[in-house]
Amino acid sequence: MSNSVDFKWAPSPADWRASLRTMVPMFRWAPWFAVALGVISLVLLFGFDDEMFPVALFGLACALVIGFMEPVAVWWRFSSDEMISRTVVGSADDQSFRMAVGNAVREEIVWEELPGWTETRQGFVLETLDAASLSVPHRAFASDEDRTSFRTLLENHIGPAN
Repeated sequence: MSNSVDFKWAPSPADWRASLRTMVPMFRWAPWFAVALGVISLVLLFGFDDEMFPVALFGLACALVIGFMEPVAVWWRFSSDEMISRTVVGSADDQSFRMAVGNAVREEIVWEELPGWTETRQGFVLETLDAASLSVPHRAFASDEDRTSFRTLLENHIGPAN
């Protein structure tokens, strides 16, 4: 197994959502809160008299806003910034983690500047010292061996997943 791995992908809104849900608890719990509020509102709507009708409608409206706020915000941000949707190319080895977005953004981060990482169903989310995150989806790797090599680099240089 090589100690260097290359990756490349075209970002999608799902990558951003996975990163946000990993790093920001509000995004992780918002869908569940919306479902709970919707269920309570439906109980009020069908289980009580007409006096609860306005409260139930208000609760349902709030549940819809909460449920759709995060996906719409991610989609809006993703579609409004051309830089965000450009192809990302990167590599990682025993010295550092490197990413480039077109000719505009090139970044090399030594492993000590990455305090933690998490693996989601979609990919890897790397925490940075400035409380930001970098997302590398599973589809960025050419093979399962490359994905395993990347995971091994993360475990060796950062530590176990959060």
